[in-house]
Amino acid sequence: MFSQRLRPIILLVVIAATIGLALFLSTGTSASVTVEWSTASELNTAGFNLYRGESPDGPFEKINTELIPASTDPLVGGSYAYTDTNVIAGHTYFYRLEDVETSGRTSLQGTVEVTAGSGALLPLMLAAAVIVIIAAIFWLRK
Repeated sequence: MFSQRLRPIILLVVIAATIGLALFLSTGTSASVTVEWSTASELNTAGFNLYRGESPDGPFEKINTELIPASTDPLVGGSYAYTDTNVIAGHTYFYRLEDVETSGRTSLQGTVEVTAGSGALLPLMLAAAVIVIIAAIFWLRK
């Protein structure tokens, strides 16, 4: 019926976005700022660089001395945290995350803002409020 032979089809898929950034945030204490990020995937990603500036427009300075290595599972991604101890309490800083591909190509993933000395108080206040509420409910039930 069919006289033509079947020929294989070769598909070439080019992946433009090498990482899927799921989370990028920062928290500050009086002595440090911790920047955290999570990825959903890291295809062809060698690692990350983190930059700090004192203005949202820069200039920005790379603060990690070596490339922060990527996850060992590129399809699942990973979770990361970098603590910057070179900060002054009360100062506002801006952090930018850069992903570095295995080819050497780089791309910026966004900017987060944090004031050193501002991040530790809110979680403590929330924890205290939860304890008070639980104690009140327990007392009312007796």
